[in-house]
Amino acid sequence: MSGLGVHPIAPDRLIATAAREIVALERSRLPNLSGLTVLLPNLHAAGSFGRALREAAGVPTLLLPRFATLRDLAGQTEPGVARMPLSRRQAMIYQALRATEWFRQGDLWHVSAELLRLFDEITLWQVQLPASGEDFLQQLEAAYQARRGGPMQFEARLVHELWHAMSGSGELDDAAHYQLQLSLLAAEAPGPLYLAGLQALMPVEQAFLERYAQAHAVHCFNSDGSQGDPAGLPYLLEAAWAGPEQAAPLHERAAACRSNAPASALGQRISLFGAHGLEHEAEALAFRIGQWLAEGKTAIAVVVQDRLVARRARALLERAEVLVQDETGWTLSTTSASTVLMRWLDNLDSQFHFQDLLDLLKSPFIFSAWDGARRRNTVYRLEQLIRRHSVVSHLHRYRALAGEDEDVLELLQILYEAQQKLDRKKQRPLASWLQSLQESLELLGILPGLQRDQAGEQVLRLLDGLRHELSPDATLFRYAEWRQWLNQQLEEAVFRDESITSPVVFTHLAACRLRDFDAAIIAGADAAHLPGQGRESVFFNQPVRAQLGLPGRRTALESERQDLTGLLTAVPEVRVTWQARKNGEPNPLSPWFERLETFHVLAYGRSLKGAETIPSRIRAAEEQDGFAALAMTTRPAPSLPSALVPGTISASGYNSLMACPYQFFARHALHLNELDEVALALEKRDYGEYVHEILHRFHGRYPVVMECAPDEIEQALHEISREVFNRAIEADFVSHAWLLRWQAAIPGYLAWQQQREREGWRWQAGELACTRPVALAGERQLTLRGRLDRVDRRGQEQAVLDYKTQNFDSLKKKLKPAGEDVQLACYALLLETPPRQAAFVAVDEEVVRQLEPPEPLAELAGASLERLQSLFQSLHEGAPLPAQGVAAACQYCEMRGLCRKDYWNE
Repeated sequence: MSGLGVHPIAPDRLIATAAREIVALERSRLPNLSGLTVLLPNLHAAGSFGRALREAAGVPTLLLPRFATLRDLAGQTEPGVARMPLSRRQAMIYQALRATEWFRQGDLWHVSAELLRLFDEITLWQVQLPASGEDFLQQLEAAYQARRGGPMQFEARLVHELWHAMSGSGELDDAAHYQLQLSLLAAEAPGPLYLAGLQALMPVEQAFLERYAQAHAVHCFNSDGSQGDPAGLPYLLEAAWAGPEQAAPLHERAAACRSNAPASALGQRISLFGAHGLEHEAEALAFRIGQWLAEGKTAIAVVVQDRLVARRARALLERAEVLVQDETGWTLSTTSASTVLMRWLDNLDSQFHFQDLLDLLKSPFIFSAWDGARRRNTVYRLEQLIRRHSVVSHLHRYRALAGEDEDVLELLQILYEAQQKLDRKKQRPLASWLQSLQESLELLGILPGLQRDQAGEQVLRLLDGLRHELSPDATLFRYAEWRQWLNQQLEEAVFRDESITSPVVFTHLAACRLRDFDAAIIAGADAAHLPGQGRESVFFNQPVRAQLGLPGRRTALESERQDLTGLLTAVPEVRVTWQARKNGEPNPLSPWFERLETFHVLAYGRSLKGAETIPSRIRAAEEQDGFAALAMTTRPAPSLPSALVPGTISASGYNSLMACPYQFFARHALHLNELDEVALALEKRDYGEYVHEILHRFHGRYPVVMECAPDEIEQALHEISREVFNRAIEADFVSHAWLLRWQAAIPGYLAWQQQREREGWRWQAGELACTRPVALAGERQLTLRGRLDRVDRRGQEQAVLDYKTQNFDSLKKKLKPAGEDVQLACYALLLETPPRQAAFVAVDEEVVRQLEPPEPLAELAGASLERLQSLFQSLHEGAPLPAQGVAAACQYCEMRGLCRKDYWNE
């Protein structure tokens, strides 16, 4: 017997009714149904369908039919005709678009992908394009209901020419290959065919069924809410969601529903929960799943509409040791395995910018052959060099920093050799670029790490597959074109962790068809996510697509609504969550659930919205609109064990101890200093360091200025200044302004230097590292250390000078409180012979002046030494180190977040 039968069935009875119908039609085969084929939306539904068949057959033993999806069934036939892979098709279209110069270079891969999707739709939906471009243009005129213009003519020409060019290539594309598979399958027609829950078949699939039905019976069991009991849930949902053109007004439908079913079919099945923010929704979701697991539920679906909520909820569940089986997956480009690959290419693009370089080197995948401790230590040393010297990019500059550090030099050499594998100046076929990428990854030791990682294995399989597919294509591509293409491949690929089996499944709506779940949560069900936005095509608007016979937004919405109906009718307990407020603004619920809520209130006078029973901390956050009260704290005053008291101290450390003992505790005892920042542009701090280096070089070359001609001296200082500042100017031309600023101060500095030499002082040394032992009680010893900018001599007398780029008035204020700033006093203590003079030199002004402390230097140095001894003796005895909270010390202190000054309960 042959023929095509369509059986509409209520969604809540689809599996059971379809199973009974199949048993009734095939009773003569019992107990052996293995000769039948049942097509399902997904193979997850096979278990429940098999149980329904056994129950309907009523026999102790039953051989089940073959369960498959339509794609899987078609895939079992091999047409024997060459098939062109998707990657090669896209490369061909890209080449054609590039030759026409119709689009900007950066858009070509995106446009080629859109054209591929359009061409597949034309094939699968059996759209016949006219043979001539003029006929197609006339067809578009009728569809757009507009006269032809430049944009319409361009669209018609682009689609028509490329479609016919691709159709005449002699190789089948994926869509045509699938069509041929279906045709061969229909010709073979091995036996009766049953379909359950397959909605919205494409025309090419519908044609397959019609042809198959010519040889054997084909029965389609479809979900139809209008077939349900008027008192049942499918009927209620159908009445609530019917369009205005299909039914009476909403209030009339609600009244009719109440008349047919005095008690709501929804009952306690569905509840709507509006959260106050992302964290609130994720916590409520995780808590509800925890409750269901405690109740013994073994199949829980989370239908993910908002990936951000799902990601946060997953983290909360894993923190509670609840693993999640994620069927939705995530973009392959977001995995750490893909990130290391893209970061390597970022380094090539940015000339090894320090941020890209450090990100790459800190990946666990790179240099897998190196011992872990060796790799970490080498990267740490390189980072310290980069930060200390503010080198922004380029491997040769990093090499210059490495000195004789063999590990750092070896690391940089490997990076250089890997860089040579991907010469960005060449043009190559895509497969050749992929081969070079693999060779560079092998040199970097990344391949073994990727092979040990599940996502890494998928990345390598993707690259190997693309390289194999594209090997016949000899089209040349620039590096930038290949890089854009590779980014697109990683963005479109999806990674799913298949190693996890869990009662909690994150999935999407279409994957829930005919599946058994004990409970479900629809997460992120706001108007922006449900119904989904869908993929808007670059070519043809919705009315035109409908006129041409292509699938449109209406088709996708109807399919999504049927999937939602199937979920709500099949699962006994469903929670719908969304963020009722986002960024302080109201965020509306999905229009489908908003209409269902209104319908239910009209029919039964009861809202579906209800508060979740959630933990008190989440409820407190709800009451505070998502913001938890911040706990206040007291002013910290820790003490140090004697063993942790520093054995050395610098002048800046002494100043830190005086300004804020807690700052000293965090910076110098616990060593929690922030890492040096690499200056992307010259800053005031760097400017001061450059001026110090310039003056050190200058006085090393000209220790006595008055012995040379003034013009020669000034020219030499300008030349040295340009040499030093050139490093910064090469990286950032704006740094030239700092050089001009310093050059404006050069005449004033030379005038000050000449006056100082007339007073008898001569430059003796610069950048002098000094230490001095400081005796403490109990045979303990402290080392005072520092680097002196400059030491002058006049006969037997010495002077220590410290260059400052601050203005004179601010330096004066700094020295006004007696003994508070200890820098000059410490420098005086560091010289073996007590100096005659210690002074700041304000070098960044037109008139350069020096500033000495108002107190006698010997008394100031002696008092500072006694205080230092007393303070460290107290530290060894356990004296507290309180946070002072003085504005001047706190304003730029990086430890402010550690002492929590802003949250003291004072």
